[in-house]
Amino acid sequence: MLYSWVQAVASAATSLIVEPPWEKRKPNPPPPQSFLSLPDVIILNCLARASRSYYPKLSLVSKTFRSLILSIDLNHARFHHQTQEDIFYICLQLPDRPLPTWFTLWIKPDEEEVKKRSTFVQVPFSYNSREPSSYCTVGSDLYALRQSYPPSPSMFVRNKKSVVWRNAPNMTVPRAYPVACKLDGKIYVMGGCNDDKSKKSCWGEVFDTNTQTWETLPNPKAELRFSSMIRETRIIEGKIYVRSIDEIDSVYDPKTRKWDATEKALVDDSRSMVMVGDLYYSCRAKSCKWYDTNCDKWKLVKGLSSLNKSYCRRGLIETVEYCGKLLIIWDKFAQPRRYCHEKSICCALVAFEKRQNGQVWGKVEWSNAGLTVPSSYVYLRYLVNVL
Repeated sequence: MLYSWVQAVASAATSLIVEPPWEKRKPNPPPPQSFLSLPDVIILNCLARASRSYYPKLSLVSKTFRSLILSIDLNHARFHHQTQEDIFYICLQLPDRPLPTWFTLWIKPDEEEVKKRSTFVQVPFSYNSREPSSYCTVGSDLYALRQSYPPSPSMFVRNKKSVVWRNAPNMTVPRAYPVACKLDGKIYVMGGCNDDKSKKSCWGEVFDTNTQTWETLPNPKAELRFSSMIRETRIIEGKIYVRSIDEIDSVYDPKTRKWDATEKALVDDSRSMVMVGDLYYSCRAKSCKWYDTNCDKWKLVKGLSSLNKSYCRRGLIETVEYCGKLLIIWDKFAQPRRYCHEKSICCALVAFEKRQNGQVWGKVEWSNAGLTVPSSYVYLRYLVNVL
């Protein structure tokens, strides 16, 4: 304590000594201000300009950063600055969990393209507190349905030029993880209410965006009301094909207002074709092909021989257009053992280039295993949100 007091006195005494003008020292520059001392609105605008791939590390900087990254204000700022990104989600049914679980694809940032890797992270997590929504665009309006539990009758709408959501008319029954599709200016919503037997009579309903009213669809037969979560819907020749993980799929004809069973092959064939840019691509056994409209033929994509050999197409899960490229997702046993109880969910991102000779070449930007799950897991569906 005495030493501290002496130091303080000596410092005070030194400050009283008057130095000649030619011996005066330049004052020390003030210490730089911390980034955290800036107003939240400035930090928010800086975060909005950064890629979301950096948010996991940025959320560890401070409580302020984490709070801002989780806030709805950041989504508003990204919308204002036009820095929104495609966020890819997959939904899995894991054997040890009663409810479906959402995972999002996180591409780890790296200056070198060859070192980029991806992983699937469970939602919600430290830098993303919200589960995804499914969207339908009708005219200038965007409609949203939550993909979560417990069931909710809510639907939201906003103008595509606005960032503010408002409540749309509620569905006739609460639904959890429903699927939705648009056809002729109407929104068809199905599934998500099987837990309550009294609500099975409203397995599907349709929303008229002109009159802003809901109407119950005819009730399908018991064998067509899937016991599992609906995987997806497809519009093919004016009919709605509903795909599930059950043995059969169903199709609804809005003109006749009738349900019927359909073969899975029809929906699977349509699903295997993905448009990237202005070309259709299809991943088949040991090959990836593109469709040449000039000669009405499927042709082989060049440059993907190593990718074709790296995984078994029997484990192909999904092919999706993602950020103007093709995202391929497949699974395989985590270890080459006969009785392996785990699988790895792998993914690869492929960019395409059409060259002057008319050939299409593919380039694998990254490819790796992103998640390990029990081998008895079930893949349910995917979603892409723009945030």
